[in-house]
Amino acid sequence: MSELLRVHNLHIELSLREGTVKAVNGVNITINRGEVLGLVGESGCGKSITARAILQILPPRAKIAAGQIQLASRDSHSDSLDLATLDPKGDEIRRIRGSDVSMVFQEPMTSLSPVHTVGSQIMEAILLHQNVGRSEARRRAVQVLREVGVPMSDKRLNSYPHELSGGLRQRCVIAMALSCRPRLLIADEPTTALDVTIQAQILELLKQFQRQLGMSIIMITHDLGVIAETADRVAVMYLGRIVETAPSEILFGNPHHPYTRGLLASVPRIGRDRDEDLPSIQGRVPHPFETVRGCPFHPRCDRLIPGVCDRDAAPEAIQIAPEHFVACHLYSAEKPRRNKEVLGGMS
Repeated sequence: MSELLRVHNLHIELSLREGTVKAVNGVNITINRGEVLGLVGESGCGKSITARAILQILPPRAKIAAGQIQLASRDSHSDSLDLATLDPKGDEIRRIRGSDVSMVFQEPMTSLSPVHTVGSQIMEAILLHQNVGRSEARRRAVQVLREVGVPMSDKRLNSYPHELSGGLRQRCVIAMALSCRPRLLIADEPTTALDVTIQAQILELLKQFQRQLGMSIIMITHDLGVIAETADRVAVMYLGRIVETAPSEILFGNPHHPYTRGLLASVPRIGRDRDEDLPSIQGRVPHPFETVRGCPFHPRCDRLIPGVCDRDAAPEAIQIAPEHFVACHLYSAEKPRRNKEVLGGMS
């Protein structure tokens, strides 16, 4: 598969009153055309802010300190575009948002304007990116609402967000994101606020559109069950870094990084003794202003190598199998082939 997006050595800093926080520290990710990439990790590890950097919609005090975000052109004759160099308020990135890259946020009520109908908000995206009039934009808005499973789409077009259920609001947000048929959809915890029945429907909806449009998806979540259901490949993130990347079946069947193993071990399973304590990762995620010497995961790691993990920074991505990369001292001594350019699984 050909590459659609490459995030290379991305660093994001937050300037706060107490000092500077390195929210993302050298992230490398690739996503291919038509692929679903799962981005997983605990809350606060940098998943969402990495995704926001792709669209240049970072919080006011955040900035891209270094790195590249290369988006492939629509045709093979043009050069890729580095999104990290664009003005966040400029016309060029505004043309890309919604047309080439769209995003579905965790809570639909924060994504929709409470004082505008859902129809007007979907039509605004179509009018901004498509060369059509209002009547055609309205027709397309009704069509996309129908495609995402909103009943009585022509009437729902005139509804305000507070008049809809949580599931319908999320469907409207997805309709807005898909209205211009983007090449890449970033789904940031799209089912967290929904019950399990609606969650399954939304995930199936996203997979259906991914197949129909040949669209790529970055699925951001802390729910490994969602990732197992949807992702082709998985990138595991901890404290602003990618620690392991592999195809889904390989990562779930043979995880290597101690953090990945801890996450998978903590998932409840059918058949487990109900009196048995669920395994958990010891310790806590370090405070943003806390400096951790050596590998950032070593204070919580049950496979710590004294004098190495607590002293030396985690190694670059180490390829341990085809498309399987790990950033861990446990495997650096084996001296497999390194790939300093890609942690996203490209061959």
